[in-house]
Amino acid sequence: MSTYAFTMLVCTLLAARPLVAETIPFDICAESTTWTRPTPEVQAKIWNDGRYGDEARTAYDWTHNFLVSDPESASIPYHMANISGLWTARTNPGECHSADKPHRSGFEWIEVWVLLHRVVQITHDNNTYTITVEPTGRGFQSVLFRRLNPSVVLRFVTPDGKELQRWDESAPPQQFNNDAQPGTRAIGPNGEIIRK
Repeated sequence: MSTYAFTMLVCTLLAARPLVAETIPFDICAESTTWTRPTPEVQAKIWNDGRYGDEARTAYDWTHNFLVSDPESASIPYHMANISGLWTARTNPGECHSADKPHRSGFEWIEVWVLLHRVVQITHDNNTYTITVEPTGRGFQSVLFRRLNPSVVLRFVTPDGKELQRWDESAPPQQFNNDAQPGTRAIGPNGEIIRK
């Protein structure tokens, strides 16, 4: 084999990606095995809070079991816990953010809240993380794992491969509606009145 052919072979092998997904380690930084989503009557405490408005009853966080949180935010996990019903848990899902835990950048880490399931395994292939979960009927986990791509797809699947939910960071689900009715007045960032 010539030196050139040998060099090309080595370069190809070094640049080649594995044909199977890579298993990714993860940390469970908050967990409960007993929590259940509150009844609508109990959750009405949050729904009736003026901060959340009429959309709270149909909000993404209330209607889904797999939520993506920002590891650097204090307010996003607080509101996610309220809207998802996790405010009733004895264990705070925001424990990942407590003062005694290391600071985790959203550019380096991904945080997901897994409700009524438990994480069995996380694998990574290209920009996609496949998070294998088993249904538990009770409990939640707040899970952190390393970000290996700037924009990712998160797939939540059963052990037999059935996809339960997909989160694509390049096109996240529509969680908020900023449409204003005609004739509505809004106040702009500099205090100016904007008429729709």
